[in-house]
Amino acid sequence: MPDGKWVQTTLAESIVGVHHRKANAIAFARAARRAEVKGLVYGVQLEHRPDNPHDTNAIAVIGVAEQKGWFSRSIGQWHIGYLDRDVAAEITSDLVSKGIAVAAELYSIYEGKDGFLDFKVIVLAPPGNSTKARLRAKP
Repeated sequence: MPDGKWVQTTLAESIVGVHHRKANAIAFARAARRAEVKGLVYGVQLEHRPDNPHDTNAIAVIGVAEQKGWFSRSIGQWHIGYLDRDVAAEITSDLVSKGIAVAAELYSIYEGKDGFLDFKVIVLAPPGNSTKARLRAKP
C-alpha cells in the first residue's frame, strides 16, 4: 500500500491485457516474490493514459519492485496491463478529471502452472473519495 492515508474506491479488480505483456507480467511477479522474501518494497502504480488510441480513460498498471544488488538498490518497473475499461472510466470521471490523486494496492498475484497470470489490485484515493462517498455525491 502506498504511504499516507488512502481509502478503498474499488473491490479487488483483475488487471486486463496481461496476456499482451506476458514477459513483463512474469518478470514483475518474480521480482515481487523476491522482494517479499527479502523484505524489500514492491507494489503497483497507476498511470492515466489519455493519449491511448483505444481509450482516453485508460489507466495503466505498472508493477514496481525494489531490487537489491551487491552494491546498490534499484526499483524495477514493468507495465503489466490496464484497469478494466469500465473501472477506468469511472475512476477517470470521478477522480482523475478532478485532479484527485489515485493509487493502488496490489491485492494478489496468481500464477498458474499453465502459465496463466492474474493480478488483482484495489484502487485507492484520499479520504473522502471512497466508493460510498462518490455514490452519495452523484445526483
